[in-house]
Amino acid sequence: MKKIKGNSNVISGIKTGMNIDQDKVADFIRQVAEERISPRFQKLQASEINTKSGPNDLVTIADLEAEIDLTRLLSGLTPGSLVVGEEAVSQGKVDINCLYQMDTPIWVIDPVDGTHNFATGKPVFATIISLVQGGITRAGWIYDIPGNRMCMTQQGAGTYMHGRRLKMRELADNTSMDVLQGFISTQFVPREIKPQVQEKVAVFAKTDTWMCCAHEYLSLCQGERDFSFYSRIKPWDHLAGALMVAESGGYARKWDGTAYVPGEQVGGLINAASPALYDAIRKHLIP
Repeated sequence: MKKIKGNSNVISGIKTGMNIDQDKVADFIRQVAEERISPRFQKLQASEINTKSGPNDLVTIADLEAEIDLTRLLSGLTPGSLVVGEEAVSQGKVDINCLYQMDTPIWVIDPVDGTHNFATGKPVFATIISLVQGGITRAGWIYDIPGNRMCMTQQGAGTYMHGRRLKMRELADNTSMDVLQGFISTQFVPREIKPQVQEKVAVFAKTDTWMCCAHEYLSLCQGERDFSFYSRIKPWDHLAGALMVAESGGYARKWDGTAYVPGEQVGGLINAASPALYDAIRKHLIP
């Protein structure tokens, strides 16, 4: 895909010839949020909240209905494309391995990122959309629904929020660990290294988790935090955000130093302001 000269909001497919208006996708996301998600915030009935893999892995009627609508709208925008939705994968309706297909445009949908926050009445949730083609994340959208913030990115063209280009905080390569602020969740860290990771977290100036990858990525790209450290790397949580980090001047790689690509689900992810900072955090946290 490439940016069309003179129109920064249109994505053009090199292989398929598809043209996608980023603003149109953003309009779809806002529309679905307004119709399916916002009206249910702090108004969910107990019968409208269920669990998936465990008691803290929630799904609500808003997740399900929003994903259905987004699937219809986005697949209609790009005939012949595929859709990988978090809830459809959870229900066994979609094979996540289709992300390895090389030519077909694939939409990846997280209808409500931060579902636990949403279900418990906390205004920290968002919709995440990414567009994959040729085994590469080509574009991404994050919509902070309560804050009405729409962030968009496209490969090679930067990350923007409401017309303003975002940039991660610039840090010297030898910045000390004790001044860094980041996001770290140790919930899914493998048991064999979890004690060491939990002990080493204490050196940083500030770390926490908002239980919403979308909001954490927005904070990184606006220069409010310096890094994030994740042990669970589902594509709907991270594809758009990792591209936004890269297009905001940052660096995103798996724990083993390899690129994070669509379809990857094994191995953790570190997003940092620079390659040097990535290396320093990886060496500090990973035994």
